[in-house]
Amino acid sequence: MALAFGLLGPFEMRVADQAVPVRSPKHRILLATLVLRTGRVVPVGELVEAMWDARQPESPRRAVQLAVTRLRALLDEAGCSGAIVTDADGYLIDVPPERIDVERFRRGLADADRAAERSDPVAEAAALHAALSQWRGNPLIDVPSDILQQRILPRLREQRLYALERRFDVDLRLGRHERVVEDLVQATVEHPLRERFWVQLMTALHRSGRRGDALTAYHDGRRHLAEELGIDPGEEMRQVHAAILGGFRSPATGTMLLPAVPRQLPPEVSGFTGRDREIDRLDALLCGSGPPATIIVISGTAGVGKTSLALHWARRAADRFPDGQLWVNLRGYDHRPAMTPGQALTLFLRALGVPGEAIPSDLESQAGLYRSLMDGRRVLVVIDNASAADQVRPLLPGGPGSAAIVTTRNMLTGLVAVEGAHPVELGLFTGAEGHELLTRRLGAERVQAAPTAAREIVERCAGLPLALALVAARATQRPALPLAALAGQLRAARDRLDEFASPDTATDVRAIFCYSYQTLSEPAMRLFRLLGLHPGPDIAVDALTSLAGLPPAELRPLLAELTTAHLVTEHVDGRWTLHDLLRAYAIELAHANDTATDRDTALRRLLDHYVHTGHAAALLIEPLREPVPLAPADPAVWIRPPAGREEALAWFGAEYTGLLAAIERAGRATFDTHTWQLVWTLADFQQWRGLWHDRAASLQAALEATRRLDHRAEQARAHRGLGYAYTRLHRNDDAQLHLRHALALYTQLDDPLGQGRTHHGLSYVLERRGDPRAALWHAQRALDLFPPDGNRAHRARALGTVGWCHGQLGDHRQSLHVNQEALELLADTGDRVAEAATWDSIGYAHHHLGEYPKAIKAYQTALRLRREVGHRYGIANTLDHLGDTYQTLGDTEAARRAWRDALDLLEQLREPDAERVHAKLRRHDTELTQQG
Repeated sequence: MALAFGLLGPFEMRVADQAVPVRSPKHRILLATLVLRTGRVVPVGELVEAMWDARQPESPRRAVQLAVTRLRALLDEAGCSGAIVTDADGYLIDVPPERIDVERFRRGLADADRAAERSDPVAEAAALHAALSQWRGNPLIDVPSDILQQRILPRLREQRLYALERRFDVDLRLGRHERVVEDLVQATVEHPLRERFWVQLMTALHRSGRRGDALTAYHDGRRHLAEELGIDPGEEMRQVHAAILGGFRSPATGTMLLPAVPRQLPPEVSGFTGRDREIDRLDALLCGSGPPATIIVISGTAGVGKTSLALHWARRAADRFPDGQLWVNLRGYDHRPAMTPGQALTLFLRALGVPGEAIPSDLESQAGLYRSLMDGRRVLVVIDNASAADQVRPLLPGGPGSAAIVTTRNMLTGLVAVEGAHPVELGLFTGAEGHELLTRRLGAERVQAAPTAAREIVERCAGLPLALALVAARATQRPALPLAALAGQLRAARDRLDEFASPDTATDVRAIFCYSYQTLSEPAMRLFRLLGLHPGPDIAVDALTSLAGLPPAELRPLLAELTTAHLVTEHVDGRWTLHDLLRAYAIELAHANDTATDRDTALRRLLDHYVHTGHAAALLIEPLREPVPLAPADPAVWIRPPAGREEALAWFGAEYTGLLAAIERAGRATFDTHTWQLVWTLADFQQWRGLWHDRAASLQAALEATRRLDHRAEQARAHRGLGYAYTRLHRNDDAQLHLRHALALYTQLDDPLGQGRTHHGLSYVLERRGDPRAALWHAQRALDLFPPDGNRAHRARALGTVGWCHGQLGDHRQSLHVNQEALELLADTGDRVAEAATWDSIGYAHHHLGEYPKAIKAYQTALRLRREVGHRYGIANTLDHLGDTYQTLGDTEAARRAWRDALDLLEQLREPDAERVHAKLRRHDTELTQQG
């Protein structure tokens, strides 16, 4: 029977082409050792060494004899008696070489040698293919002999790799480029440190028209060699790489010049800090797991650190672009002329090794040569300070392996829309990032020694990295100067931008702002200057329309121009802002370019917008307020009153900080009528939000304005408002003083309604001071001044106060009676504020009369009404009272919830009453602990 063996893979013994299993590992070792020396005697000592190595049995020869006996029995059973022959020195196996795969492999190599000698590549390829077909996997993989693994296996593997290299070479000579690519890819995966395979793969890919893939193969092979062996590719691999890239024949000498590997990145900024989120985004876009981006556009305002970020990231990622890094400053915003695409391409081509005489003269040919050189290469192109998409497009690499980072003050929307660039917008530093920059530049010890000054420096620099860097440089040059003194200099600077001046125009804040400003159209320049006149932190489109005196259709493209240039930011939908240093620059330009009349006219339009819109919003919040007479607004003012109460509240919430700033600005510019009218519009919003400090400051501005106007009625209103505000701030002496001033003025004006409202205010002050009897007198006096046939809401409010005072004096039945009368008067008035207060007083009376379910019902009605109008202090007050009733009923959990909710509101409002509620919660918790 024909006996055959396979060793080039898992051990295999076959008889008549049927597999015969050899289950004993020792038997497989014995057979493999004999088969590898087929036809020759293998001494017993070699068999012992192969089978047991150093762990030999007590009787090695006897152990071998026993193994041979068992193998003969296996072979006899398979019909192959006599295959193992005994000799005086050992044993041999009688198997023809052609029945052993190792021998067939070796004969195939010999056939390939003979075909090569007669220059027959087709026959040579066939012989190599036949030889390699004998391999089924890892040789001797299931023959557990250290001796065979160490002595035989390396030689077999090397013979196979040699055969593979020969086969690939012959196939490439025969033009079978595409057919061998898949096998070569597999070979480089299995043997990444064998340079010859990489050379052959690069050649096959390049000859198949896959130049980019061929260059990628070079980079992959080089990376493996560098990471695992710490070496560069050998000469052959480098030469093939260079040949794929192509070269330039020198017109002068005829010498072939290979493309250079440019390393043009400038040094990065020392002490770079922050921008972690943006760096992570760049990593994800250019080096992440998904398809890499080709173009990144880093945009942001002047001085925000775009170039620093691009340089920092490019240096971190340089090794990912092994074919080099190109850098150019296009001078899009510079005192020098901007660089043309042709000039930039000439610099790039020279950096890539193209001699000057070989560079084409026209832009299209330059761009074509540039793209050809970049095709298949992995180059990072950093294009700094671009001003327009057309300036950038010819410089973009075309192949997928390279990437471009563009920095610009313009958004370059065209690149995003057409070329698919990914935008990365750079904002101002946060407080933490600014603090970190100072620490990196000045040292932790110096910054930690003056935390307040460091924080002020960051704020004065408006989060602009360039400004911070300039201040840090000044502090570094004067190490003995305390940071507090430096902060004081910034605070005291009359012209804020002078503190950030530099002899180098590239780092002078005013100069870099100027380069952005000069790119604008004339109407956009004017709008930028006007933005500096707005006193608030941001501005809505309606207010900006009024400030500029332009219809929205004309305003929108100008805003887009400013936004694109990063001179303003739409930080939330429909609201624009500019940071403090840009604001200072805009103000400076406004004073230099616009007349005082132009500036005042623009400010008047803005104040007209706020007064007329605020007046309409105030009447929507509190319809019972008596409107004030307003002068007609400038025809160019845009007035769009809120559509309803909720929209009015939202308008005040969005505009609140700007309205406070407008009051202050109007007062300084002696727009006195606008001042007191703006204060009038804010009354209910400030009161219901508990903004008492702001309310007092606003009313003080109104009082000063009305004194300048000698408007006694509005002076009286301001005094009366201050009396109420100071009461809520627990400044009761000041409150009484202002209320008595108001009462005197209303008496002079013979205004009983004003007198009554002032008595009402005095009643409130006295009740808060703990004098309910005096409070009752003033409340009754107010009621007498509001005639029964007059304003029902005023009379109802006075009645409610009379009822509350009776309750504070312990006359709860009378309190209930008077408050019920007040409720009847309030019917159909729509005065939900007074109605809620009256229901709260009714609940208070029921509670003290022991009618707790009625008290709870009344309080819940008051809560519903107060929540509807958004009266936060009133909500907290009613919750406090409701908690008292729940506590009396023994529902301690409900009481605690009500007090907890009341305390949360009072703490938000920074109300002193919070401590009183907090004390109730502490007592409640102490009692529960004692009971437990």
